[in-house]
Amino acid sequence: MIELLQEKSFDLITTTELVKRAGVSRSNFYTHYQDKYQLVDEYQSAFFKKISTIFQTHRTDLATAIYEIFSLLETDYSLESAFLSENGTREIHLYLIQQTKKFLETVIIPHYGKKSLSTVNIDYRTTYLSHAIFGMLQLWIKRGKQESPQEITKMYMLFISDSTAI
Repeated sequence: MIELLQEKSFDLITTTELVKRAGVSRSNFYTHYQDKYQLVDEYQSAFFKKISTIFQTHRTDLATAIYEIFSLLETDYSLESAFLSENGTREIHLYLIQQTKKFLETVIIPHYGKKSLSTVNIDYRTTYLSHAIFGMLQLWIKRGKQESPQEITKMYMLFISDSTAI
């Protein structure tokens, strides 16, 4: 799956390509999974739980949460990194954007943003920032994770602090 996601979008990957690349028969694949979506759902569910735990554990410490996510992706989660790439699944993209937006709304903007912002302004600002943050994550993956988790976390925090102070 990782190799295929490096070549094309998840939506364009067929079950035939998947089993051929994995070296298993279609019947063996279908013994364990209904389709490619079920296969991905199992991986995504475990990853969602891990990310959710990180966000919950570090509710008020975005830098540590971001660092832990990058450390996780740098070492153990090559398939999940592929899902987060531009060719990955929409569900995981939307989930991380939503979690980042929620974190910005409940922690970052109230503590570090301007107090005079209207609800509409906050909604637009957090939507913009969460998509930008996710785009930075995708770029990090696309560039081959050249920056260490410490370096990329520092970039994130600088970006967020500059953006919330506007």
